[in-house]
Amino acid sequence: VHLSASKMNNMEIPRAAPLLLLLLGLASPASALSASSPLVRARVAAATAPAVHASPLLRRLHPPVASAATLQQPDAAASTAAVAPEDEWIARVDLAAFGKECRELGSRLEKGQGEADVKHLKRMILWSNLCGAVGVATMWMKPNFISVMGLSLWTMSRWTMIAHHTCHGGYNKQDDGTGRFTSLGFALGSVQRRAMDWLDWMLPEAWNVEHNQLHHYSLGEDSDPDLVERNLDNLRQMPALLAPVKYLVIAFLTVTWKWFYYAPNTFKVLSLNRMRREADPRLEKLSTQLQEDPCVVGDWHFLLGPSSLFFSNVEFFVRVLGPFFTTRFLLLPAAAAAAAAALAAGGVLPGGAEPLAAAHAAAAASLVNLVLAELLTNAHAFLVVATNHCGDDLYRFEQHAAPRSPSFYMRQVTSSVNFATGDGRGGHGHAADCVDFLHGWLNYQIEHHLWPQLSMLSYQKAAPLVRDLCAKHGVPYVQESVWLRLGKTISIIAGRTSMRRYPAAFNRPQDMVA
Repeated sequence: VHLSASKMNNMEIPRAAPLLLLLLGLASPASALSASSPLVRARVAAATAPAVHASPLLRRLHPPVASAATLQQPDAAASTAAVAPEDEWIARVDLAAFGKECRELGSRLEKGQGEADVKHLKRMILWSNLCGAVGVATMWMKPNFISVMGLSLWTMSRWTMIAHHTCHGGYNKQDDGTGRFTSLGFALGSVQRRAMDWLDWMLPEAWNVEHNQLHHYSLGEDSDPDLVERNLDNLRQMPALLAPVKYLVIAFLTVTWKWFYYAPNTFKVLSLNRMRREADPRLEKLSTQLQEDPCVVGDWHFLLGPSSLFFSNVEFFVRVLGPFFTTRFLLLPAAAAAAAAALAAGGVLPGGAEPLAAAHAAAAASLVNLVLAELLTNAHAFLVVATNHCGDDLYRFEQHAAPRSPSFYMRQVTSSVNFATGDGRGGHGHAADCVDFLHGWLNYQIEHHLWPQLSMLSYQKAAPLVRDLCAKHGVPYVQESVWLRLGKTISIIAGRTSMRRYPAAFNRPQDMVA
């Protein structure tokens, strides 16, 4: 890892790291600060998408931020609008003051980053590599929990922790000039770089656009590509008679969603971004709804459906799925087979197995362990990713808020949820890191959405400060066990509950982008 504070580029397989024995959810959140769940609401018709979709993506996502001199509360008409009991905080909150303190706190945290953040990143990479080393070294054995867990944690931590925070620029200012662990260099530019830094089902360039830009700056809006309630609306609308089918679909998505949904959807967003930049005339054929609808494997109907406008089957497999599929499910089993054959030929393996039989057994066992690890890492990621912005105590919004405006900061808090976080007091160390590692460091979702450019260590420090800041201004700060959030997410997907709707009358006009 080419970072100025440490010579990380020589790091391959770690020599030692703490044994990760904690289970998700064992540590309780520091406080249960979520508001009481609202009554199940009637469905609200989907709001008409704003006209901003006709504009280039970057222009839409980075409009001018309202100056401090013009910040003010919602107009007088909003102050008299009726709100539900759980929404009464909206009429009382001083958004200008809240936004000002959020900006100042984020600035202090960013300026405080340095050597300690790089050392912490290095330790997390060692832990991730240790999981991978254990998984790869034992995958040739009969299917076993150690191999599956090691491979699963390796895959998830490389994505949700190392790639996630690096691609957001969390370590840009600690780079030594080589650019590898920066938002403009990590896993980008070639298959070789992708294989060295972050090899997964998603194309890194596509994920950077879909997640870092569109999701983060459209959180809770209809244009948010990761809005679970909107993406699975067809499932929500299925009649109660088909409830068993709903839960079978949810179970299927839980263990397949990265390749079935996330890989094609992120690539679709990247394709749309390119089409906007190039003023592609094909955009005229794509309605706003079609551009916002989720894209899953099979949507393009073998080049005959609408998604063939975004990409072809060949391009999708070669650029997106192919490198990970080939490496993980073909090359790794082949390497295990070759190693087993060599050991058998040298008489090292017990029982005097023939080289060919040993190779076959090792390849088969490796493939089974790798497939089981793939199912587990999908389920683990679903547990800590899909639940971040879903629940009947979180908000959806109309209109687009300017980045770093008071409304933007409020939306990041009230449409996100934290899980158990470290020691709950902003402390850090091996024990706190174990809790956060097993959550994929996605348990600081509120702080991450407020300031996506910060490091993992900064989020540990920020959590208690943000919690106190929200309590001071009366802004709901939701923190619960990830297992409770899973239940609320499934309830949303199944259509039993719905997310809250932020009253449009309270949108601050100077924060809204047309």
